[in-house]
Amino acid sequence: MDHEENNNFEKFFIERLRQKNISLKKLSDITGISKNNLENIASGNFKGLPSAPYFRGYVIKLGNVLDFNGEEWWEEIKKESAVKKSGAKDLLPKNRFAKKNPMKYIILAIVILITGIYMALQFRKMIGQPVLSLTFPNQNPYTASSSEITLQGKVSNADSLSINGENINIAPDGTWQKNVLLFSNNQNTFKITAKKFLGSEADLVEQIIYNNSNIQTQTPTTTIINATKTIEKNATQTIQQSSTQNGLLVH
Repeated sequence: MDHEENNNFEKFFIERLRQKNISLKKLSDITGISKNNLENIASGNFKGLPSAPYFRGYVIKLGNVLDFNGEEWWEEIKKESAVKKSGAKDLLPKNRFAKKNPMKYIILAIVILITGIYMALQFRKMIGQPVLSLTFPNQNPYTASSSEITLQGKVSNADSLSINGENINIAPDGTWQKNVLLFSNNQNTFKITAKKFLGSEADLVEQIIYNNSNIQTQTPTTTIINATKTIEKNATQTIQQSSTQNGLLVH
């Protein structure tokens, strides 16, 4: 350490000023330390200086200008003199007026914005209206020629799907299908309902008529013709019987 021949900092400080040929006024201009505080240092009046963090900062600045190790001298000063204490590490307080790095605030704002958008989308999914469609049959009412038919459709933004109260599985892509049985010559009604857990629901009502074309029906015309033939046959038989009884031959 440079102060082996000097038993206190004020003497070492004055000697350095003489060696560098620097006045207190010039040193004040260079370091930004007030001339009054420099005079207190030169006279050993450390009690007249600000608290330890500021005093330490002065010593380090002076070391940079006067070419000595400010940290080593600071440790020596604390041992030899009464220094106003302010904390365990004697560091300068943060400058509340210093410009802060805006990048971390920009990043924080972006994170908050992304989080807000995500939460808004999730909230909409939770309480939004389901979208339900029927792809087959594509008519309402629909006439079917078979007693069994497959209902097909697609749903989105829904947590559950049912047909006439029976739960239906929804594929990952939102499609669904269900085989149903139809009653002959009746209008079959199917109510399809999509629901949200915390939201509303959407309904579709499909009417399907089963027309069994294999059932044969007898028309009135056929019945009349058959009845006429029966009457004619019975009349002929009656005439023949009467002629036989009277001994007449009918040609």
